[in-house]
Amino acid sequence: MNIAVSILKKSLHHIFFRIKLKSMDDIWYIMGGNCFGLFPPSFYYTHTEKEIELITSEKIEKIKKMTEQIRALKNDSVLLD
Repeated sequence: MNIAVSILKKSLHHIFFRIKLKSMDDIWYIMGGNCFGLFPPSFYYTHTEKEIELITSEKIEKIKKMTEQIRALKNDSVLLD
């Protein structure tokens, strides 16, 4: 019986934690956080520091590549005009 209660407590704790993370993200979006932050608050609670650094650097590289592509397209269109 103790094992069932223990499993139930862990499950409830996990569910309540996910609900808390969701409400944190909702408040973050309502306050305009998606414009100023790279990731929502729940991301930092569910990933380690190394994972955060790795994912952040990957995202920044993608953004840099996209801006370079846009600049190249802009320069090509200026040359055609």
